[in-house]
Amino acid sequence: MRSPFEQFRPVPVISFARDHITPTLTVQTLWPSLFQMSTDESDHIRCIVDIVSSYNRQRVSIIYEAGAYDTMYSKLLNSLSEELGKIGSTVEDQLILQAFSSPTRAEVSLEEKLMTLKGKASPIFIVLGLSSQGSAHFLKEAKKMGLFYGNSVWIFAEKPFTNLLTSVEHSAISSTVKGAIGIITYRPKNQEYREFKAKFLNMFHHKYGKNFNFEPGIDAVRAYDCIMTVKNAIDAVPSHDIMPEFLLNRISRTRLMGLSGAIRFEKGQLAHRPNFQLVSVDGNEYREVKLWSPNSSFSRIFVPKQISRRNAYTISDILKTQERQTPSEKETLVIGVPGKTPFDKFVKEEMDDTTGNAKYIGFCIDVFEKAVSHFPDGLKYEFFRHDGTYDELVNKVHDKTYDAAVGDITILANRSQFVEFTQPFIGSELSMIVPAKQETDRALIFIEPFTPTMWVASGGILIYTMLVVWFLEHQINPEFRGPWTNQLSTALWFTFSSLFFAHKERVYRNFTRIVLVIWFFVALILTQSYTAGLTSLLTLQELKPTVTTIEWLRSSKERVGCDPDTFVCDYLTNMLEFSKELIVHIRNTSSYEDEFKGGKIAALFLEYPYERAFFTEYCYGYVATHENYRFGGFGFVFQKGSPLAENFSEAIMELSQSGEMKRLENKWFSPECTMRNITNEKPRLGLNSFWALYAFTIATSTGCLLLACLCTRRNCQDHEEGSNDDNMSATEMSIL
Repeated sequence: MRSPFEQFRPVPVISFARDHITPTLTVQTLWPSLFQMSTDESDHIRCIVDIVSSYNRQRVSIIYEAGAYDTMYSKLLNSLSEELGKIGSTVEDQLILQAFSSPTRAEVSLEEKLMTLKGKASPIFIVLGLSSQGSAHFLKEAKKMGLFYGNSVWIFAEKPFTNLLTSVEHSAISSTVKGAIGIITYRPKNQEYREFKAKFLNMFHHKYGKNFNFEPGIDAVRAYDCIMTVKNAIDAVPSHDIMPEFLLNRISRTRLMGLSGAIRFEKGQLAHRPNFQLVSVDGNEYREVKLWSPNSSFSRIFVPKQISRRNAYTISDILKTQERQTPSEKETLVIGVPGKTPFDKFVKEEMDDTTGNAKYIGFCIDVFEKAVSHFPDGLKYEFFRHDGTYDELVNKVHDKTYDAAVGDITILANRSQFVEFTQPFIGSELSMIVPAKQETDRALIFIEPFTPTMWVASGGILIYTMLVVWFLEHQINPEFRGPWTNQLSTALWFTFSSLFFAHKERVYRNFTRIVLVIWFFVALILTQSYTAGLTSLLTLQELKPTVTTIEWLRSSKERVGCDPDTFVCDYLTNMLEFSKELIVHIRNTSSYEDEFKGGKIAALFLEYPYERAFFTEYCYGYVATHENYRFGGFGFVFQKGSPLAENFSEAIMELSQSGEMKRLENKWFSPECTMRNITNEKPRLGLNSFWALYAFTIATSTGCLLLACLCTRRNCQDHEEGSNDDNMSATEMSIL
């Protein structure tokens, strides 16, 4: 029999309540469907203690309003006392204020309690709990009694500081606490946050006036992130039937970059440990003083040893800028990756069956991980999905939402002004992909194995050899005698038929035989090369592009396609001067073939790396042409001045030199399809392959011709002198 509790479905519940200390039992152990959109207070306490340590003071006073904290407050106070003890400080006083109800009763009680704080030497006051209603009254009385004097230091925890700023009487409060240190959770100042802040302040100004100009509280920001988390989970539902179990599963696997930082749950709590921003109130605004990190804290030189109350609010002005630590010394790198790429061979999100978390694979991820493996100490990092354009992803690195970005991100001049790119790990240029057609008219294919220059040179060598053979043989060889026409035709026939070794004429002179030996060798090379080239052309089906040049596309006003999430569409408009009406935006790669077959586009423009991915999916029927429009290639993105950019560049160079980069390319992109579909000139043999052989043939024939002329001349001279007894006969000489 089923338990009554089993009949209830686990409805996801998201809570903003914070654990004051690290709980011994995880939230999901007790409530499996509960998610806490918050972290525990342990880091908050450490931040307060680090501030106290920076002032090098041994006694502190803690102030909080009864009811401002729940029954867990005693554990929080014990944790704070324990951490203070580690730095040699103690809690001297605990001032517990009554909950603000009526001003008259509160005044008498408050005045008595504040008297106990007067006269302390170098006091530090830590305000842990203070409601919005009681803020104004408490601070006015504290100022009246002179507690904001000399070298006193006031530290406000995040909750009372937020209540302080949002108080209706914040104008009076801000003048009182000028210079006090407030602690707030750091929020990345990206475009989404700025837009949210503007809307938030507009609503707040409409209700309370325009004097308020502070940041929205962390609870307001996390409430927005909570809505986005639920929205993303609902959007992932495959149908309109939203099952609680499905929502529970999707929320537990959430990985997104919210306004408050990275949103990812581990055991029911936010996994991301936030940084804290130390601020100082200055009129109707506050000034950012220092950033505190759970892993690296901040420099112990937080404030000078002696500080005057008259200019306490200028702490940020007298602090030396802390040297920036390298990410390897800090917390885990937050790396943004494109949520959707033109082709998933570059970056693809998958669910890990073992952990149930999202993981990322692809060519860019492999290159990044191989580069990290070259780091001696490794690198701690975590990928976060970015849904948006590539420019927005780069901007989020610039505004420090992400520490870096990994993916198919093109290196461009305008982007390099704000971020640091690594060495490109794959080159890039503009590719024009068009449908291919088979060449049907092949009547003159027999002349295509050789280039025109090669045909002319071969014909010239043939005629020259013919003339040399005729000159050497026509005087003594009866087959080369007769009328001039018969002599030349016989010599031509003899030379041409020798190409196929079908000649029958006999030669008499040794010089002729030398010329013919070289010519037979040339003829053998030519016939074999021609046969191989013609066989290749007849065997392979040649694909010709339907469009050959970008200029033709532009002049004929044909429609072209591109991916609007990349910069190529803007490049076509701004640089290549295509009309916007002729550019078709195609985001889905599976639609490319339909767009071509439907006649909606005549050409598709992609970057070269995408071309390789395209031909991996569409291996036949398309060809690519390039017109030398080159880009910077794909690279990883880091914040300006980051030393990691140089380290990764060195690692990428090592991968390229070792051949590992080439192996990764061949792993993700088929080299056969890519080479098959790139339009090149036909593989025709030219004179550059045979010029040495032709030069040797000409030199040999010319040498034999000159020697024959010299011998003939000497023979004539000897004949005239009648020296037939001591010299060779004319017949012997002629045979040479």
